[in-house]
Amino acid sequence: MNSPGRDNGDHSYGSFGDPGPEGSGFPVVVVPDDISALDDEVRAYRREVARARARAKCRSALTRPFRALAGLGRRVGHALRFLVFW
Repeated sequence: MNSPGRDNGDHSYGSFGDPGPEGSGFPVVVVPDDISALDDEVRAYRREVARARARAKCRSALTRPFRALAGLGRRVGHALRFLVFW
């Protein structure tokens, strides 16, 4: 097992652990003794979440006019349907 900040030659399996023996179905999860060993993974996760939020916000801002037009089209369509069938 790797000590925090050291590479003892053991393979790192990331967050999901070693898949375990064939057919066991359960991954082996290695929890580090020192939580600071996960700092890099936590920072990477937070960066990924921040980028996803920024992309979603940008996508929402760029597609807002199209959504407004689609809503207007639906309202006009409903109004025309109501006028035609009555």
